Amino acid sequence: MRYGPILLLLALALPARLVGGADWTWHNPHKVVPDHIEEYVWKEDSVELPEYPDKERMKEIVFGRTDTRYRFFIDPKTLRVADNDVVHYVLLLRSRSGAENLMYEGIRCQTGDYKTFAYGTRGGKFKALQNPRWKEITETSNNWFRAELKRGYFCNPHRLNAVTAESILSRIEHPGQFRLD
Repeated sequence: MRYGPILLLLALALPARLVGGADWTWHNPHKVVPDHIEEYVWKEDSVELPEYPDKERMKEIVFGRTDTRYRFFIDPKTLRVADNDVVHYVLLLRSRSGAENLMYEGIRCQTGDYKTFAYGTRGGKFKALQNPRWKEITETSNNWFRAELKRGYFCNPHRLNAVTAESILSRIEHPGQFRLD
């Protein structure tokens, strides 16, 4: 059995050479993508503002927290998952006194960032932000709901099934049954 370890090493190295690992060396063990294959570069899609939503048709999201000052609603008509894995949505926050904030946003699942593209106005239109930027989703007191949207509704951490607008709406309509976390 003197040759056992050597044969095992050869058996393990041979398939790597056959499937494109020809550039791998002991000096460069992290080179797993051959030079002739392009790496994925994320590109942001251009964003058009959606129609102003009918607030009566929006779906309430129940987060299961007792410390919230707002009720949260998603417009199913504007909910979409773009080709670049950004989930776009219109979100309505309604306070106990009836005050409302309406925003058109996107969550980038791959990085855990969000971007607010526009705010709703009293005139029933969206006002686009001049220079919207991607921001990290944190668990702060004024941002926790985005973390919940990302973790429990919008982004699939296991990536086994593609997230679709329909699957997100199913999770919203049946809270607790289809959570992703």
